[in-house]
Amino acid sequence: MDLGIAGKVALVTGGSQGIGLSCARRFAAEGCMVMIAARTQVRIDQSVKELRAGAAGISADCTTKDGIARAVGACEEVFGALPLIAVFNVDSGPKDAFLDVDDDTFAAANTNNVMAFRWLVQAVYPAMKDRGWGRILTIGTNSVKQPHRKLPRAAQNTYRVRALALSKTLSAELGPFGITVNTQGTGAIETDKFREVFTRIAEMRGETYAQHIAGRVAEWPIRRLGTPADMAAAAAFPCSDLADFITRQVLVVDGGNLEAV
Repeated sequence: MDLGIAGKVALVTGGSQGIGLSCARRFAAEGCMVMIAARTQVRIDQSVKELRAGAAGISADCTTKDGIARAVGACEEVFGALPLIAVFNVDSGPKDAFLDVDDDTFAAANTNNVMAFRWLVQAVYPAMKDRGWGRILTIGTNSVKQPHRKLPRAAQNTYRVRALALSKTLSAELGPFGITVNTQGTGAIETDKFREVFTRIAEMRGETYAQHIAGRVAEWPIRRLGTPADMAAAAAFPCSDLADFITRQVLVVDGGNLEAV
């Protein structure tokens, strides 16, 4: 299926590993010119080398306004055009239960999830408006529909929802210019970070990682963990030319784990 995005510039923040890298691979396979923005230069270099032609990378902290400006500017410097596809994928910030976090933790979560998203949209939408076409996708979490119960994520549960509210607001404001704004609700996706977190949880419960995961997925409709490739496949369509009438949506990719309507 031709998604109609060959030749377009795609910016993927957090694109040097995990879900972000898989998204970058998918856009590259669709013929996009892909800019990876991440913090660690070694990983960026490895990822760009893997993607080969039509890909570049920049070391930039995309939870900061300056970092986002540098990433967006790099697209024009390298490809001669600003991004018409922007995937907002950053770390959600410090994690803990409500009774264990301080004001700085909540403020950091607001910066990472809401303010950084605002800064990215501010940086990319003018070029999208001029072209009458744009795709903005946030890699979020399924907790926007049902807060995490098994993980202490008080700040994330709060500010991911706020980011979704901003996304829905933006979709109304930017839609008349041909720009869609959507969110992906991430479920249990087996990245390196996921394995690290759940290995610790398994050890605390006297289980192996495999035992713990088997117990978690046993009651899901699709009884396996997701992969970054699952997320990338789901990300490609709302960023395509075929999804021109799809905006303000949350696409949950979690194997049916979430039971909320």
